[in-house]
Amino acid sequence: MPRIKKLLIANRNEIARRILRAAKPLGIATVAVYSEADEKALHVQEADESYCIGPAPSLDSYLRIDRLIETALKCGADAIHPGYGFVSESPAFAQACVEAGITLVGPTPQAIADMADKARAKEIAQQAGLPCIPGFSEAGAGVSELMAAAQQIGYPVMIKALAGGGGRGMRLVMNEQEFASQLHSAQLEAKNAFNDDRVMLEKAIINPRHIEIQVLADTHGHAVHLGERDCSVQRRHQKIVEEAPSPAVNAELRARMGEAALKLVHATNYVGAGTVEFLLDTTGNFYFIEMNTRLQVEHGVTEAITGLDLVQWQLRIAAGEHLILQQNDITFTGHAIQGRLCAEDPARDFMPQTGPVLAWHADPNSRCDHALQTGGEVSPWYDSLLAKVIVHADNRLAACEKLADSLNRTVLMGFEHNALYLQRIASHPVFQAGDFGTGFLAEHADKLLQAQSFESEYAIAAIFLALEQHSTPAWPKALSGFSSTRALPRPLKLKAAGQSLALKVTQLDHQTIHTCQVDGLGSQPVTVQNWTSVKSGETFQIKATVNGHFGRYSLAINGNSIWVQSWLNPQAALIENETLQSSAAAAEGVFQPLIKSPMNGKITQVLVEPGQQVEAGTVLVCLEAMKMEHRITAKTAAIVDQVHVQVGEQMKLKQTMIQLKEAG
Repeated sequence: MPRIKKLLIANRNEIARRILRAAKPLGIATVAVYSEADEKALHVQEADESYCIGPAPSLDSYLRIDRLIETALKCGADAIHPGYGFVSESPAFAQACVEAGITLVGPTPQAIADMADKARAKEIAQQAGLPCIPGFSEAGAGVSELMAAAQQIGYPVMIKALAGGGGRGMRLVMNEQEFASQLHSAQLEAKNAFNDDRVMLEKAIINPRHIEIQVLADTHGHAVHLGERDCSVQRRHQKIVEEAPSPAVNAELRARMGEAALKLVHATNYVGAGTVEFLLDTTGNFYFIEMNTRLQVEHGVTEAITGLDLVQWQLRIAAGEHLILQQNDITFTGHAIQGRLCAEDPARDFMPQTGPVLAWHADPNSRCDHALQTGGEVSPWYDSLLAKVIVHADNRLAACEKLADSLNRTVLMGFEHNALYLQRIASHPVFQAGDFGTGFLAEHADKLLQAQSFESEYAIAAIFLALEQHSTPAWPKALSGFSSTRALPRPLKLKAAGQSLALKVTQLDHQTIHTCQVDGLGSQPVTVQNWTSVKSGETFQIKATVNGHFGRYSLAINGNSIWVQSWLNPQAALIENETLQSSAAAAEGVFQPLIKSPMNGKITQVLVEPGQQVEAGTVLVCLEAMKMEHRITAKTAAIVDQVHVQVGEQMKLKQTMIQLKEAG
């Protein structure tokens, strides 16, 4: 029997499910905790026991150390696994576990504290002989001191939050003129994310590769590294595609980086699973940047190429077992890549998205760590990460192609997400060639973010609304299709991708929806033949031939809107039915006086006041949602009439924030 009898999982959703999956084969009873927003989450349903620990905001639930410890003691858990995020890198939480006599599945409080403070981590790394980037990290330094340090280091410089990671509180500053504003933004984001606005400066290495080394260390002084992961594909300094091994690392470089990582492990008396992160420049030099004292989101790609279960090893090490693996035992087979499926809209600067999960189907041919369920909801309270799609193949090109195919076979409708964006990354020739750095997404943004055509999806939606959806017809049912001589076209007014579509649907055969014509989608009518529709759960599965091309489509209804996703296309089209709206309500091109919140979130800055004149692009307010800050800007020149919000206020989707009036 394992020494750990009952494990409390101090986390939520997909990582909580991952830990559950590792613990059960070891005979460990599992306990889930949840906020009020997560009452129906899958990790709650799958654990042996579950306890509510507070309201939806993480500060009132998943970050409440006292409630986590209290719950563990109440249910008799003798160990806690923190996952990643939340309290996973909190020295205070680790110390609370020690004081309560509960085993933390992780390192010691001192090791966490040393690595959580980036300045202290850099000092220890330098003493251990790791190469580090030139920088400045004086505690309590003011704006003028930081500006002077940046000048001495030499631009470009990177501002980084001292108390955390994940890209939050990080800003690239190219020149002195933008330093003050970027510093303010970084400190504000760091304060909101970590309750600590201290920052450090580092010399920016332009377009490096982001390489990290996975380590395991037991309580008996033995440690090994499990090779590297390449995390260079990042947006907003946050990873979205990771792979192992790195196409830029050979055996000799891997050995040197692994040796450096183990030096840090021994210098900190590290225990458990951890990750030592480096930047690799174009000349082959690498520099220590930080150590993550927890399990990584991307641990699955290392598991795929080593055949090891990292979470089970975490549990065994925490139970006091010897790490029987020797460095020579670690071998690598094939290539693995992970894509982070996130609730965000790449076309709108990766703005977080929320909404109902109208349809969800993961590709069964790849590993998908997730906690999604049809009928569920993606809330604004937590990180935008929804699922991790992980593929493994014999070689890197095959893995790229497998990931692209797996994403193509993923069905997710109800809100915008980044599946198509990930698919385009996996299919991009530069990515497939393996010669890129952290600037890859910016360099190839035009192709990766190119808008796609949804003509077929719009035609399918139009026919469904006009002829199939009898429960909510767009015209008086008694007069539907009435004519003494022939079928009349059904008029529809739809809205998609910000554009109004005035369409006409004509049924060319009278008895069945077999052949139809849709006018208004272009210069030529769209012909749809061989229509069949079957309801499957809450969605409709439609087969049809559109302009001579056979296709399969999934369709989901949400109020006056429908989503249509074609087979082997990971992005669904959202179509709003405005047929019964007045022309005034759907007016296009008129001045819009109300600035409404594009998502649920919290106001972090209000940058305008009544009477102020603003230009197109002026930042009006800043909104924090899903742990990221978003700037809400004016679309046209205007005068601020009223300000309806204040800092700290919680916004709901489409809630009015600013009222404008036309300038001049």
